[in-house]
Amino acid sequence: MKKGLKRWTSMLLISCMALVVAGCGSSQSSSGSGEQAEGKKEPIKFMHMFDKNAEGGGLHQAELLDTFITENPDIKLDQEVQSHDNYETKIKTLAAANELPDVFLIKSSMVTTFVENGLVMSVDEMLDKDADWKNGFVDGALDTYQVDGKTYGIQFSGGPTHAIYYNKDLVAQAGFNEFPKTWDDFLKLIDNLKAKDITPIAFGNKGKWLANSSYMSTLGDRFTGTEWFNKLVNNQGSKFTDPEFVQALTLFQDLAKRGAFNSDMNSIDNNQMKTLYYNGKAAMFIEGAWASNAVETGGPKEILDKTELAIFPAIDGAKGEQNGVSGGGGWAYAVNVNIDKAKLDDVAKMLKFLSDKDAAKVILKYGDIPSSKVENMDELNLSPMTKKMVKMLETTKYVPIYDSRLSPGLTESMNAAIQDMLIGQITPEKAAEVMQKEFDNEM
Repeated sequence: MKKGLKRWTSMLLISCMALVVAGCGSSQSSSGSGEQAEGKKEPIKFMHMFDKNAEGGGLHQAELLDTFITENPDIKLDQEVQSHDNYETKIKTLAAANELPDVFLIKSSMVTTFVENGLVMSVDEMLDKDADWKNGFVDGALDTYQVDGKTYGIQFSGGPTHAIYYNKDLVAQAGFNEFPKTWDDFLKLIDNLKAKDITPIAFGNKGKWLANSSYMSTLGDRFTGTEWFNKLVNNQGSKFTDPEFVQALTLFQDLAKRGAFNSDMNSIDNNQMKTLYYNGKAAMFIEGAWASNAVETGGPKEILDKTELAIFPAIDGAKGEQNGVSGGGGWAYAVNVNIDKAKLDDVAKMLKFLSDKDAAKVILKYGDIPSSKVENMDELNLSPMTKKMVKMLETTKYVPIYDSRLSPGLTESMNAAIQDMLIGQITPEKAAEVMQKEFDNEM
C-alpha cells in the first residue's frame, strides 16, 4: 500500500458525505467550441472553478480559457466547473477513487500526497520543451509544487504574503532617504522612529494568522533556507526546535521587545492596523499583495502618494535566501498521470496559454499578481501600487508560505505560540517546542 493511501480512503468517505450534503448543486459542465466530430481526438477533461458568470477570483482564467477555445477550434475541452467552496472536496473525492480528470487544480499542500499515491505526472518535460515559458516564471513560483526535484504543478497567479508598505516621508524624517538594505540599519530606523514618537510598524495580529503568514514565513526562511522547510513537511529530519528556526523566532520576539510594534498588536486586526498607517501614526505595516488594493481604495490620497514597497533587509549570518519573500499562489494546474499521452501536446499548449508572459498581462488587468514575469509593464494601464508590487517582485524570490503548506492544526498551534511569544508569555525556545510537539502528534 502506498504511503498516504489510508488517508485517501478515509478522505473519500468524508468527502462523499460532504458532497451529498452539498448536493453538488454549484457544479456545471461546459465543453469547447462545439461537439466533438466523429473520428476526431478525444477532448481534454478539465475540472476547475473559474466561472465567468460568478464574482470572485479567477476571472482572468475564465477569460483566457474563452480566448483559447476560440483560437484553437481543433482542441476540444470537456470542462467541469465547480464552485470554489465545493472544489477541494470534489477533487479529493475523485483522487481517492482514482477518477481524476486529465487536468485539474491542485493546492501546494496537496502535492506530496498526490505524488506519493501516483496520481499526478511531472510537468518538467513539457516545460523543458519551451524555454521561454519555463524561464518566464517568477523565481520560486513553482517551487512549492516540487517533490524530490520534480515539478507537479503550473502556477498562474499568486503574490507575496510579505511586503512592507512604508511612508517614505516618515522614513526620511527618521534619517533614511531610501529603505534600509541591512538589518542593522532597519533596527536603527525603528529606533529613530520611536524617538520621534512614531510607531515604527503598525501590527494587527488579533486573528493570529498575520504574524505567521506575513512575518514568520519570510523570517524563518531567511535563517533556515527553503530546503529545511521541505524536509520538515516531508518529515525528513528538520525540526522546529532546530537552532536556525529558533534564531528566527528570537529575532521576531526581539522586534517586539524593541518596541517596533504597537503595544496592542494582539488586540487589533489587520484592518485596524492599516488605520494607524492611514492616520500617519505609523511609518510602516507588513501584509501581503492583497493590501495594495486596500491602500489605493481605503487610504487617503496623501498617504497613497507617499507609500512605497520594500521587503525585510538582509540579515547578517543567516543562511537562507536574503531576497526571499513568502509567496506564491494557492492553486496550480496539475496533470493526471494516467492521461492519454496523445493529449499532452494540446495540454501543454493550453497550460502555457493560461500562465505565460502574455497571460500575465490579462491577470494583471484583473488586479491579481501573475506567476510569470511581465514584459513592457509601462505600456499597461495598471494602478500605481500594482506597478510597484510587480517591480519589487522582479528582484525577489518566493519562499514557502507556512500556513498554506502546513496542516490546519499545526498552523493554529504555530499561530497561538507566536502570538504568546510576541508579548513575552513564552520564550522562542518554548514556542518551538509547542510547534514540534504538535508536529510529532500529527506524524
